[in-house]
Amino acid sequence: MSRSLFPEDSWVEVRYPLTSEQEHGDRAGWPWLPGWVAARCCPDEWEICVQAPDLATWRDGEAWYPTCFRDASEIRLPDPQPDLDRPAGPEVEAQ
Repeated sequence: MSRSLFPEDSWVEVRYPLTSEQEHGDRAGWPWLPGWVAARCCPDEWEICVQAPDLATWRDGEAWYPTCFRDASEIRLPDPQPDLDRPAGPEVEAQ
């Protein structure tokens, strides 16, 4: 079995509308929003939880985020960010 381009539980960016105007407009104009891969559904389809604060709905004090199904053309890996929560450890020197 080959490795998935977007493994489950990995952080990604996904095209998703923030407004009803965007929802009824061209998908290519939708913004890239943060999310994570909930599941791989088939070779070129993933279920993504869109974790953008503007989209959260609150139930019983808990934030709920929308999910969507997207193919690889509407998902991308986020730009690398420094991991501020990473525990200190030995530095690896380039050889």
